[in-house]
Amino acid sequence: MPKLESLSDEELFLLVSKNQDGAFHMLYERYKAALLVYAIKRVGQDAGEDLVQDVFIRTWNNRYSIDYQDDFKAYLFTALRRRIMDYFAKENNAQGYLEDLKSYASEFAFDEADEHVRAQSFRDSIFAVLHRYGPQYQAVLKLRLQGYSNPEIAVMLGLSEKTVRNQYSSTLKIIRSNFSSFLLFLFF
Repeated sequence: MPKLESLSDEELFLLVSKNQDGAFHMLYERYKAALLVYAIKRVGQDAGEDLVQDVFIRTWNNRYSIDYQDDFKAYLFTALRRRIMDYFAKENNAQGYLEDLKSYASEFAFDEADEHVRAQSFRDSIFAVLHRYGPQYQAVLKLRLQGYSNPEIAVMLGLSEKTVRNQYSSTLKIIRSNFSSFLLFLFF
């Protein structure tokens, strides 16, 4: 059998589809740097590394069903572009949701004092739910509501930016899943 380095992408992927992890490692080493450069230019270091790893994980997990149309490199870059688009859509939705949360309390205000009381009550209800998940979730949300970015929050809390990003995403999911019950409690 020839050395893995001398095999084409297609030959290597054929071995990958037969559970040859050495062939997969060769493909990973062959394309990791180029994919990282592409991703980091678009989404930054941490997110870029996460997205590239995700592409390779998905490639391995779906190795039996992938149809790469005789151009494995194009398949990888297309998969990465899709993951980047998903990332931007998720970030935009999360930011929009936070803005909606900020403005939602003010929609139901009748005067400035009442607005403040309702907004504070709404925040208190959110933080009461987050209390079940730990103090870091509350701290991340408080700092985001104060306008701090993920890198700033990471420095303030002594966490990695990835951890802050993941906890913020989890926090939004928690709030979404409990949001409707808070509306009934606060406003009816």
